[in-house]
Amino acid sequence: MLARRFFVRHCIKGHLFAPHWFRCERRVSAYCNHSRGDHGRPEEMPKKLLRFGYNAEKEGKVATSGRRLVAMTRAFVARLMAELHLGNTLVRTDTGEILNENGGAHLEPKSMAVLLYLVERHGQVISREELLDAVWPGIHVGDDSLTAAIIKIRRALGDDARKPTHIETIPKRGYRLISPMDGAVEGEPPSPEGGSGSHTARSSKRLLPIFAAFLAVVGISVYFASPREDRSEQPITLADASAVIAVMPFANVSGDPQQEYLAMGISDTILNDLAHHSEFSIRQVLENTRASTPADYILQGSVAHVGDRLRIVARLLDGDDGEVLRALKFDEDFDDLLVIEDEIRKNVLLEISGTINDEEKSRRARGYTDNVAAYDLFLQAQRQLLVRTATTNTQAQSLYRKAISADETFARAYGGLALSYAADYRNGWVSDGDTALESAMRYAETAIGISPDLPEQHWVIGYVFAQQRRYEDAIKHVKLAIEVSPSFADAYALLGGIETYRENPEGTIPLLRNALRINPDAGYLYFLLLARAYYFMGDYEQAHINLSEALGRNPENIEARLYLAATLLHLDRTDEAEWEAMEILGIEPDFSLDVWSETYPMARGKQLKQFLADLRRAGFT
Repeated sequence: MLARRFFVRHCIKGHLFAPHWFRCERRVSAYCNHSRGDHGRPEEMPKKLLRFGYNAEKEGKVATSGRRLVAMTRAFVARLMAELHLGNTLVRTDTGEILNENGGAHLEPKSMAVLLYLVERHGQVISREELLDAVWPGIHVGDDSLTAAIIKIRRALGDDARKPTHIETIPKRGYRLISPMDGAVEGEPPSPEGGSGSHTARSSKRLLPIFAAFLAVVGISVYFASPREDRSEQPITLADASAVIAVMPFANVSGDPQQEYLAMGISDTILNDLAHHSEFSIRQVLENTRASTPADYILQGSVAHVGDRLRIVARLLDGDDGEVLRALKFDEDFDDLLVIEDEIRKNVLLEISGTINDEEKSRRARGYTDNVAAYDLFLQAQRQLLVRTATTNTQAQSLYRKAISADETFARAYGGLALSYAADYRNGWVSDGDTALESAMRYAETAIGISPDLPEQHWVIGYVFAQQRRYEDAIKHVKLAIEVSPSFADAYALLGGIETYRENPEGTIPLLRNALRINPDAGYLYFLLLARAYYFMGDYEQAHINLSEALGRNPENIEARLYLAATLLHLDRTDEAEWEAMEILGIEPDFSLDVWSETYPMARGKQLKQFLADLRRAGFT
């Protein structure tokens, strides 16, 4: 009751102070979002859309009414603000036109929606999460969609991200509109009709009291009509970054395919180093996805290793116009590899942040080594580990051990060795799985003992604990990884997987949403984790869509095919489910459901019983 009185009093106050009507409108949106559940949009949701959960029957007409009311208020705002001034720039919200002394530009609807949302909350810091939910409600889009919109807005306004006069990026928090509004700056561009447009702005201000009163009524109606749900458990929210850096794989121009590991390893090392900076958001992209992955900066390069010589070219580009900000060329002895990597990373940091501290200068502080031979072995091991077969996993272990022999304080080599043993356990590649898991934990703890602040090593320990079904311990370490590296997409994904393991699939969805926003080019695993959650939530259509995405990226993954078989049964496609069972035997002739489920890290409860029962119905034994 007290909360309701506060809400009414707060909204009615809006007619006294203009900024309050923005807050009231936000409250209405919040209450309507509350009524519709987690990121849902029931009637309008296309069937084949990767969405993030709602219960249309449960929410009923309340959510629809709430959304209609908010849509009415937004339409009212749009009519009031058909023309507005941001400094010396005239914005026509109905046509998307942007006019200033540099000429004219046009914003497409989504970019204009982002700009208007910032205008409505002028001077306030708005998180990326809030902007994505407001402009793309109920639809999964990556962070790149918002980044692209901000870039387009800045370009149209003639703004500079490094020296902003309109849209300011607040590190770890979001964006803020800082340009003066309503013709407060002299020298406004005249409109073609001969007016300055300021009359519209002044009229809009006079109508704010009416709008505030209307909004209060809307808010009260939505609040009293909304169902009460417990929202006490909130997922971890993604920290916003001030700059998005796309790191492209360095090209191997040696003419020797055996040197592919070196080119990939160099770009991966630089990417991992940059990912530890919370003021950056890092994208690892493939060459053919560059155009679809907008960023503030793009790092690209090439590597040639011929004999004892190493030639590396690196370029840092402006993501907006492609201007080369820094170009580096090296032609050195192979023994200078580590020096070259550090020089590239240092130049990127200096260009973007302007500073670099002593800890960032130390390779050992970042878990690497000063030994070139050890580092080369480590890169070869990483290449083998990523192939994910029993043979290459064994080869990776041998290479990691050689790297450790060359430098016994090489933390990341211990971490890689831990991952390889965890893979042995999970995939049944060794006869003694328990010993493999113990080895994984021992090497992960060794890595942490050498470099306590390496997020990847906390991730490894969290992963091992999850395999042992020690979920609380796993969550503790994965959260530590996120504290160190807020843009660590795999950490959010692992947390999401653990939520399903411990029979809370609803908790998986927002965490995987964060992971996909950070890394929209993720592989099969993120989609498998989403599919698994939807399967246990009973949303078999969405489970099937995500499983198709997962298997399109990794058609031989056994777990994805198992969930596909179980899902097809619930979609009344029994013949296809039985066919999936035969497909799995084709991939793994000795497959046994009992053996596979023995090491499966899901809680021994009703979820696992349901899953195994479905699989036996599909023909698995």
